Amino acid sequence: MRLFRLLIVFSFIFVISIKAQYKLSLKEAVKIANENNPEVISAIREIDAADGRILQAGRLQNAEFSVEANEIPSGFSIGETGELDLNFSQPLEFFGKRSTRIQSAELQKKIAKLNFERIKKLIASEVKKAYYSGLLSNQIVENIESNINLLNDFLEQVTDRYKAGTSSYLDIIRAKVEISRLKNELFDAMKNYQQVTGQLKILLGRENGTEFELSDSLFYLYPEINKDTIINFYSSQSNFLRITEIQVEQSKSLLSLAEKKSLPDFNFGLAFQNRQSIPANGFNQFFGLNVGVSLPMFYSTGVQGDVQEAEANLSISDIRFQYARRLVEQNIRTAFNNLSFAEEQLRLFDTSLLRDVEDGLRAGITAYQNGQIDLLNLFDIYRTYRITKVEYSRTVYNTLVALTDLEITSEVIK
Repeated sequence: MRLFRLLIVFSFIFVISIKAQYKLSLKEAVKIANENNPEVISAIREIDAADGRILQAGRLQNAEFSVEANEIPSGFSIGETGELDLNFSQPLEFFGKRSTRIQSAELQKKIAKLNFERIKKLIASEVKKAYYSGLLSNQIVENIESNINLLNDFLEQVTDRYKAGTSSYLDIIRAKVEISRLKNELFDAMKNYQQVTGQLKILLGRENGTEFELSDSLFYLYPEINKDTIINFYSSQSNFLRITEIQVEQSKSLLSLAEKKSLPDFNFGLAFQNRQSIPANGFNQFFGLNVGVSLPMFYSTGVQGDVQEAEANLSISDIRFQYARRLVEQNIRTAFNNLSFAEEQLRLFDTSLLRDVEDGLRAGITAYQNGQIDLLNLFDIYRTYRITKVEYSRTVYNTLVALTDLEITSEVIK
């Protein structure tokens, strides 16, 4: 008995946990994607890699330690070696080379951080579109189910009228065929819903076995967007533009580093020397000092080649930045125009179409009951009503997607 009670308690807890995980809002979906999406996680790792490159850029060249022994006796007695040198040397670059490399690596980290923010925005937009698509598919399913229920009720009325002798059996057949056709559409709509939610699971980084229900509704709230300032507003938020701008700075840093290659590097060394005196009466110890300098002027063509390449890359980066700026501005204009068109279509539904088809459906039902129209005409009215409701949902979806495209169009590379 006690075991049975425990099973009931555990079953209750399990059901509660399943229901708690079943609802998924759009805000929560975006949050989950930012934490689990593979592309977002990879972008975070790129920042870690950039930190490593900064450390690499700041490291000094390896010091060298060597032992040199001369005049070793034939008995290989190291203690009687005529000359024994312990050498330590450290190569050092000309001042400014190391700091320039570090500066370039730090700019690369800035790019990695901006790209992380850009990837998050792009993934969030994909999540939104998949979520809206799921809402649309679910609404189409509900619309078809609602129409099936209406036709089932209508079938009962037709059957009663047939029994009363006021309707033909052909009307019953037509109603059943129409219900069967809608059930086939319902199957396709439910299959599409499963495909859409599966795509959403991939974006969220969730296992395929995880089930959820979309808790938001397909609703559009008209935003107030100032067309005159829209380009400056979204351009100022563009991580893509900022990345191309920093790439110009990085190319300048690399050009400065290439020019510094014409400057010499140095090598400083210390030595502990053990020398046998003349005449031989023991060993004397000395310290030695070594200072060396590289001579890059003997290989000036290589330096000239590095500078020429860096200058070309700087020119390319600047061209790309100017092109990116014009591209982003054009993308914003296009996205805004698409949103305006979608909103215009949606207002048409909100102000007249929905009300008109609902009035038409009520009038059609009344006309059929009064014998003013036949069943085929009534079915046409039903189809028009259903198609209008579906197209309204699709228009809301298109408008939401158009708004999402406008929000991230400055991050898209086309």
